Amino acid sequence: MATTFQLEIITPTQIFTEGQVSYVRAESPDGLFGIMAHHTAATVALGIGEVKIVKDGKEYFYATNGGFADIQSESVLLLLETAELVSDIDVDRAEAAKKRAQDRLKDKKMDKARSRTAIAKAENRLRVSGR
Repeated sequence: MATTFQLEIITPTQIFTEGQVSYVRAESPDGLFGIMAHHTAATVALGIGEVKIVKDGKEYFYATNGGFADIQSESVLLLLETAELVSDIDVDRAEAAKKRAQDRLKDKKMDKARSRTAIAKAENRLRVSGR
């Protein structure tokens, strides 16, 4: 019985074909969940968070802003708003985005919910960049 499954990550601007992986962990609005080969078919909403992939015994991390996981017994498709491999995260840009969002949060004319979401996205990128 195979211990790996096919993983593909699709965003509006990129496709990451990861190939055969042994494990995926992602964040849903309800918390972390893991996927291994022969997982029960499901569709799961994803939140702002980290996607961890184990491939050939090595761990890879992506920062993501949400989307959906389409899980089949022999493949997983992650349809994501964004996916940024840890090595591609620009820490200075993420810190600047966080500061801008914090400044907007103080401005009474700005949308508070949008500012809080921008802060969460920037903080996620910074957290994942430390991997």
